[in-house]
Amino acid sequence: MLIDHIGYVLFPDVQLLRIIGRIAMPIFAFFIGEGCLHTRDRKKYFLRLFILALICQVVYIVESLITGSGMGFYLNILFTFSCSIILCGVFLRLNEDNSFKNRIIFIMTVGVFWAVDYLFGCVSAETGVKISLDYGIEGIILPLFAVMSKDKIKKLLCFTAGLAFVAARLYGLFTPFFFFAMIPVLLLCFYNGEGGKRNLKYFFYLFYPLHLAAIYGVNILINL
Repeated sequence: MLIDHIGYVLFPDVQLLRIIGRIAMPIFAFFIGEGCLHTRDRKKYFLRLFILALICQVVYIVESLITGSGMGFYLNILFTFSCSIILCGVFLRLNEDNSFKNRIIFIMTVGVFWAVDYLFGCVSAETGVKISLDYGIEGIILPLFAVMSKDKIKKLLCFTAGLAFVAARLYGLFTPFFFFAMIPVLLLCFYNGEGGKRNLKYFFYLFYPLHLAAIYGVNILINL
């Protein structure tokens, strides 16, 4: 992720950094799904990520105002994953109670996110001002494939199929971006389903906005 963001902001012509960066998002998406499965309170989980998304968005807005890059209309990946938590939560509730009502709620939730993503594209096309949610509807649905089964093998198979679909949609088949996006499947085979020995959750919550602030701070100084 750090390599990807450094490449995106500071070295946009070095495509290799962006290609390597494709490894990060699927891993985050998988563990967003895992978080939905194992968290004690999905509402608090959603709020933590959503608040962090707002904090990170401030970094993008400040940078766009100073450099004129127009990033203020770009909603960062944490907003995408906040939507994923809602979608996964509705799906897990559907698994607990496969009632007609819950099926309708799930379909409506997917439809709302799809409509918003489509609306962003239409507004961008009409106004010429890019309004986007990072990774769009594909990014929202990817963590869903990590909650479709609690069995490790079935979970990995579902996630691999979902990731292949999403990567093909975003990058096209048989491109370097596609193949690097599929590498996380190999890494996730070593995941044992348990938490780490050290609880670094809050360290990484802090790392995300701080590393963005540092990278965009350097970019601002370069462009002054």
